[in-house]
Amino acid sequence: MSVSGEALKVIMRNYPTGVTIVTTVYNNEYYGLTVNSFTSLSLDPPLVLIAIDKRLTSHEAIDRSGVYAVNILPSDMKDLAVKFATAPREERFKGLKIRTAKTGSPIIDGVIAYLDCRVVAKYPGGDHTIFIGEVVDGQVISNKPPLVYYNRGYYSMSQITPI
Repeated sequence: MSVSGEALKVIMRNYPTGVTIVTTVYNNEYYGLTVNSFTSLSLDPPLVLIAIDKRLTSHEAIDRSGVYAVNILPSDMKDLAVKFATAPREERFKGLKIRTAKTGSPIIDGVIAYLDCRVVAKYPGGDHTIFIGEVVDGQVISNKPPLVYYNRGYYSMSQITPI
């Protein structure tokens, strides 16, 4: 017996994840979206993966540009995570201070860290594409606590009780 997509969403709400904004540049335009389907894959070579919904304009931009950056968000950037998840694409970068990574992808000012990647492989993943990126650059910028998504809410690590 298989689990429906809705049932999977309910189950996965119980698994906390870090929150990132994945960005790219395509045809001299910036694209970005809030992503929690992100993980490290390999240390040698340094690889990370993201899973992006095929219906999104950012999917096409990453697919065509062949590059992306993962911006790891601190807990004080909840509003930005919501903006990049809900606002029209044209509104997402308004008012932000950014710099350009080696690949041309935007790095958002104030993030904890970033990884700048070139796509080296992509695989179908149902309604998503799994993009594997080789990390060509990256840096830890601050030691702020990360933003965490859990059970349809955003949290700081300071709100989670250590055991």
